Amino acid sequence: MSLYTKDIHRPIDGVIKSNKLEQEAIQTELEEYVITRELGPYFAHFYDRYVRAIEEPTDNMGVWISGFFGSGKSHFLKVLSLLLDNKEVMGKRALEYFRGKVEDSLLFANMQRASDVTHGEVILFNIDSKADADSKRDKEAIVKVFMKVFDEHLGYFGSSPEIADFERRLDKQGKYDAFKEAYQTHSSLDWVEDRENWDFREDYILAALQDTLAMSREAAQSFFDKLEGNYSLSVDKFAKIIYDYVATKPAKHRLVFMVDEVGQYIGENPDLMLNLQTVAEDLGTRCGGRAWICVTSQEDIDSITKNRVRGNDFS
Repeated sequence: MSLYTKDIHRPIDGVIKSNKLEQEAIQTELEEYVITRELGPYFAHFYDRYVRAIEEPTDNMGVWISGFFGSGKSHFLKVLSLLLDNKEVMGKRALEYFRGKVEDSLLFANMQRASDVTHGEVILFNIDSKADADSKRDKEAIVKVFMKVFDEHLGYFGSSPEIADFERRLDKQGKYDAFKEAYQTHSSLDWVEDRENWDFREDYILAALQDTLAMSREAAQSFFDKLEGNYSLSVDKFAKIIYDYVATKPAKHRLVFMVDEVGQYIGENPDLMLNLQTVAEDLGTRCGGRAWICVTSQEDIDSITKNRVRGNDFS
């Protein structure tokens, strides 16, 4: 007879990885996660604001989760992402793993309401693993990473922003699928698998554009020539893209960017913190609480800003 419900000799991850999303691993995390007395107030504070924003548009949609290395902030972020997404994990909704485990009845009621009323669309990522190697020298690096992961989330080619923008424009016209079919017809190649070679596939792209958009050869050539040189991204443009996206969804739909290790990525660079702040401001202003940002950092918001930029866009 064993004193333990679980096998104590089973492999246990010493560090929780936000991007480890295998079903069995997620099930174990949900089953074994405990909202302790120390964690309870943080969950309660988040859900109070999140649920309140269901009926009251808000620009206060930035969440800063801080804690020293090993304190559990990445685990907190990951579990919160699973709860907001509330997808089935091994035949059971994420919230159901917490039924009976949450002592605070008001907290669980808010968790239930968020699950019942909203549809959370979560994009969870570690910013350092998604950013380009030399990106920290670019003061617009934060918004570029956000744009990249959003594009990848939608199935676009996030590693090449100009191609992702091209795909989005085709999609907006309802022509993206037709373009992919035309590309396959002319090249015998799958567009999604081959698009990383786009700059070597000019003839195929031109032919597919002619078929899909009824363009002349000259117009398609002009479009292709401008594809790379004309692309630019600002925070305002990013916020508009996100607004246009959430505007196509039901009113209670929520898009949530959940970003691990932002503090480590920003480091001592005030330009990156300012870029993150501007992203939060513009998303808050445009989307009114329909798009959220949750980030983790080893330092608290006041320490990392050090009076160089305002931290009031995150709570």
